[in-house]
Amino acid sequence: MTASPPRPPGPRSRSPLGQAAALRADPIGYMRHLRTAYGDVFTMRIGPREVLMLCDPQAAREVLVEKAASFRKGRGIQKMRDFLGSGLLTAEGQEWRTHRRLMQPAFHRAALTGMAADIMEATRPMLGRLEAAAHSGQPVELAGEMLRVTLRAITAVLFGTGLSDEELEAVERQLPPLLERTTQRVRAIVDVPAHWPTPANRRAQVSGAALDAVVARIIAQRRTAPEPGTDLLGMLLAARDEDGRGGLTDREIRDEVMTLFLAGHETTATLLTFLFLEFARHPDIQARAREEVRTVLGTRDPDAADARGLPYLNACIQEALRLYPPAWIVPRQATEAVTVSGYLLPAGANVSINIFLMQRSPLAWPQPESFDPQRWLSGTRPPDAFMPFGAGARMCIGNHLAQLEATLISAALLRDLNFDVPGSGPTGLSPSVTLKAGGPVMAQVSRMGG
Repeated sequence: MTASPPRPPGPRSRSPLGQAAALRADPIGYMRHLRTAYGDVFTMRIGPREVLMLCDPQAAREVLVEKAASFRKGRGIQKMRDFLGSGLLTAEGQEWRTHRRLMQPAFHRAALTGMAADIMEATRPMLGRLEAAAHSGQPVELAGEMLRVTLRAITAVLFGTGLSDEELEAVERQLPPLLERTTQRVRAIVDVPAHWPTPANRRAQVSGAALDAVVARIIAQRRTAPEPGTDLLGMLLAARDEDGRGGLTDREIRDEVMTLFLAGHETTATLLTFLFLEFARHPDIQARAREEVRTVLGTRDPDAADARGLPYLNACIQEALRLYPPAWIVPRQATEAVTVSGYLLPAGANVSINIFLMQRSPLAWPQPESFDPQRWLSGTRPPDAFMPFGAGARMCIGNHLAQLEATLISAALLRDLNFDVPGSGPTGLSPSVTLKAGGPVMAQVSRMGG
């Protein structure tokens, strides 16, 4: 008699919802509990779906690198197609490979150098608001400020000066509710098709149509221009195969632009929010980072070269990425029978790599819950236990752009301003499509002398 293959450990439930209620009440806390009880590889059931949860670096590497061909993006990401279309985040197979090859040169470090000035220009309105808050003594809500500045930054990087003030305001107004609707659909246990005429779907369709109109106008304008432009959109328009043929259609460029809005906006904003929350909780770390910024920059604006010349600030950013990875969980679905961590999974099995728990593992990181930038200056770190941008061929193409944005914006803020969050801010976390603080982050801003 052939023995049955081993099943991964995990809680059992007779409820038709499985562990959905516990996950909704406290996702991070409940998953911590399951890892303590069952180890770094366990299963849980969410409604009718069983999910294999991986908090182990080697198991994550199996899925994302060694056996990546046996997996596709998970169910939640598939549902993002309604908004994002078939961009790099949602595309599969040959379509994804073609787009990745065409787009890769636009995200090389050399190509990003020219984007630093656009990012800094987008930061100036926020600097003005924070200076005014420092003068008036009024607190500011950091998450909202970071969302505004990163949206302005990615819009500037994408379109340069190609947007009118009215179009920029339309992007700032229409993108957040569309992202919120996408989040609701990703989290829903029961799918409500995007084409059903519910009030939420109708609002999302209006926002989507408004954004599409802005992007379509810019693409059409660039198609007829003598040169496509030197911003990111121009690079996408000019992208060609090695033999000079091919290129992306208007629809494909639209999908990639929408994907970049998401990837270069909310994720970087949450990183910056947590970074400055930790600066407020550790005034000595904030002061050391500020001293480095002032020493390197003097009175000038940071540029792309400075993004590599501020080692302590970059260590702070890496530590914030470790503790608070914006893409905190990475879903995958098996396309064929495959073995992961010794367990045989059938085609269609759902797998999630829990980046948050993996990057806080006491097996990989000394004092894993502590914000300690110094650990990044020692020259050693655990292999594979840090992957905030994923791993393998589908690692986030915008990882260097996101880190450039975070470094330039944080350097500009730190040089002349100090941030204090009375009461240390919210202690809880809100894990949705991206990881956010569990409540408003109200900061008191003050002007630094010198």
